[in-house]
Amino acid sequence: MAHGTDGVGKPKGMEPVSLLRNRADGSKRVNSPAEFAQLLRAEVLQQKDLKSSAAVAMQAHPLLIEKPSASLVQPAPDSFKEIVKVVMKHEGSGYVKKDGVESSRMGILQSTANEFGYKGDVKDLTRADAEAIYKKIWDRSGAAKLPYPLSLVHFDTYVNSPAAARKILKKSEGNVDAYLEMRGQRFQRLAQRRPERFGRYLKGWMVRVNHLRQITTEYARVQEKESVQKTVQNTPEIKPSKG
Repeated sequence: MAHGTDGVGKPKGMEPVSLLRNRADGSKRVNSPAEFAQLLRAEVLQQKDLKSSAAVAMQAHPLLIEKPSASLVQPAPDSFKEIVKVVMKHEGSGYVKKDGVESSRMGILQSTANEFGYKGDVKDLTRADAEAIYKKIWDRSGAAKLPYPLSLVHFDTYVNSPAAARKILKKSEGNVDAYLEMRGQRFQRLAQRRPERFGRYLKGWMVRVNHLRQITTEYARVQEKESVQKTVQNTPEIKPSKG
């Protein structure tokens, strides 16, 4: 997954090797591999329970499920069940008598429900019915072939607008930060062009985009820290020679 710089920086306290060896003020100058390994090891020791802290940070967001699954931070290969929880949280569980031009429930329009095999009135849609429909949409969207968290971002966008999702995925070239930026810009354009129709939705749309950005940023942070941890674990401890 390619990530941009939007909220994804190096872990606090970490610096590139070149900077560690060439600090302008001369402090913490590293002159040997042994010293660098010791500094790196010390940094990792200060970053305990990374996954736990990531889950706590994500849980604080009002749109997340009450107890975020660990798979949101480190998803299983079959992550649909976890991803659909986030999407359905975004969509809500209520019945909307007129969502644009037709009724919807749990974010699923009557016509969409019918298209995917549901025969009843959408107001009677159960959560199990909705999840079954979303699974068919997931399969059609191609999200299953994408790496996490791009799979989450693309599926969430596809549920909102399949045509826009396909267009944004192509233009973003799989860069999740660029994808989210383009999605936000699309929402803003819709609200500006047709404020009487879409203006009231803009705030909620942007909360949704920002929530996805929070998840992707936190995931990248955890992945980066875990990468550093693995580097340290695979780095042999070099003992200084005597004399």
